[in-house]
Amino acid sequence: MTADFNGKWKLVDSENFDAYLQAVGVNFMIRQMAKAVTPRQEIQQNGDNFVIKSSGFQTKVTNFTIGEEFEDDSPIGKVKCVITWKDGKLHTAIEGPRGPMWSERELREDGRVYLTMAAPNGTKATRVFARDE
Repeated sequence: MTADFNGKWKLVDSENFDAYLQAVGVNFMIRQMAKAVTPRQEIQQNGDNFVIKSSGFQTKVTNFTIGEEFEDDSPIGKVKCVITWKDGKLHTAIEGPRGPMWSERELREDGRVYLTMAAPNGTKATRVFARDE
């Protein structure tokens, strides 16, 4: 069974985010800006098709279909991504300039979305989003 990520979400907690950004090669100024904002996301999920609108210090719209590779812009440059379902989580395999990375988006029993990200060197960060009604 797949999770229903539809809705509006806001960041409520973040763990080890600066270390993760540093590990993937984000420069100091952009790291400081990224830590200073409270991002919001609006997720539209229709079967295997997703649209994620993220806003923070910039607004970005990402469209993808489960299992199909796509190119995405990131603070470290262009990356190639493939998103699949893995144990009820959205698992993103990412090929970036510093090597392979991954992220997982999980809707937990507390009703929050936990986004865990891993850098090529193994540094991980978790960002927690709550419904933003």
